[in-house]
Amino acid sequence: MPSLELNIPGAAAAIVKFIQEQAAGTRSRGVVVGISGGLDSAVVTFLCARALSPKRVAGLYLPERDSAPESRAHARAAAEQAGVKLAEINLEPALKELGAYRSAVSRAMQSPLVNRLAFWGMAGLGKAKPFLLTMEGGQAEIIRQAIAFYRIKHRLRMVVLYRYAEENGLLVAGCLNRTEYLTGFFVRYGDSAADLAPILPLYKTQVRRLAEYLGVPKTIIEKPPTPDLIPGITDEIALGVSYATLDLILAGLEEGLAPDALAEKLSVPPETVSHVERLVQMSAPWRRDIPSPDLDGA
Repeated sequence: MPSLELNIPGAAAAIVKFIQEQAAGTRSRGVVVGISGGLDSAVVTFLCARALSPKRVAGLYLPERDSAPESRAHARAAAEQAGVKLAEINLEPALKELGAYRSAVSRAMQSPLVNRLAFWGMAGLGKAKPFLLTMEGGQAEIIRQAIAFYRIKHRLRMVVLYRYAEENGLLVAGCLNRTEYLTGFFVRYGDSAADLAPILPLYKTQVRRLAEYLGVPKTIIEKPPTPDLIPGITDEIALGVSYATLDLILAGLEEGLAPDALAEKLSVPPETVSHVERLVQMSAPWRRDIPSPDLDGA
């Protein structure tokens, strides 16, 4: 059976040491974290505050038109509990200026109900899981528009974080976890861009356990994970599988278990394992360095 066992105190201590080494090695004044109100950014904030002291950690909350109303309160709660100062920069004016909200897709995506119906409708028609569609070539124009609309928000967040970091002599602490990394549930040059990635070795379910150990507010730990970019769409709706199942499948695949044997061990349909395998395979190019030509034989 795949194992997600983790020595939580030991992992926390190792991550704290890693953050301290990264900050010392670059002679930075501290770190900045994009605090979204979600689990991952809260955990990273708590770890950085523990490693460097809260005074050396800056938090930025970066809302836009489609941010959930409760996200601001959750971001503030995380920052306050960690002892970190939180600033807010509204990205909506910049996104408007860039034309991000002009397309029919962006207007339709303001409705949580429309978004959920669209996702469930695709699944009901027997098509690929919605997130998987974004990885396939030759997408329909409506899918391409949705991809562009979703990803520009991630990338603008990172632009703002890096400007703030560079103006203040800080490092950008990323909030990407292992589950997101392996399945491609991230935006290249968006939330994958960072100077250090403290929780990248941890699956999502392990991040949740670490959050409990660190004292992250329960409202953040217990709410459904979401990128907070498409109203009504949680991570699990987009991915098409729960994190509890997804993490066990990923751990099993990394251990080298055969898909059929893994499905049997976990008592899940073989097609669920195949879906996760497909996510890992399709997103592999996003985990590689930028392609460049080999001129050795030129």
